[in-house]
Amino acid sequence: MKEKRKEKRVFEEDKVVLSLVPEGNVPGSAETYYSLTQNISAGGVRILTDAPLPVDSNVRFEIALSKTRQLVHGTGKVRWLNRLFEDRVFEAGLEFTELGPEGVGAILEHIYGHGAA
Repeated sequence: MKEKRKEKRVFEEDKVVLSLVPEGNVPGSAETYYSLTQNISAGGVRILTDAPLPVDSNVRFEIALSKTRQLVHGTGKVRWLNRLFEDRVFEAGLEFTELGPEGVGAILEHIYGHGAA
């Protein structure tokens, strides 16, 4: 089967902290979720979580990249969600919507290893 993805992916577990962005981007007391990446690319990340994140919802996230020891902050959109293990564990695909230049550079360095220690 031919791979449809355009970008290289790194398969590893990195810590992720995320929260849903309230409707209308109004500041509020968004719940915090702790997750792990399954893989990461320049365009997004696949995570394991205990939160049933609504598809098409916006999230704020922080990913601790283990290989390069960098912290990436940004926002993303939940593109898909699969229920695993009796609705107690989920996997979700997050598309990056905002990373900023430092975040993009950190992820590219992490994936392609340019200048990595």
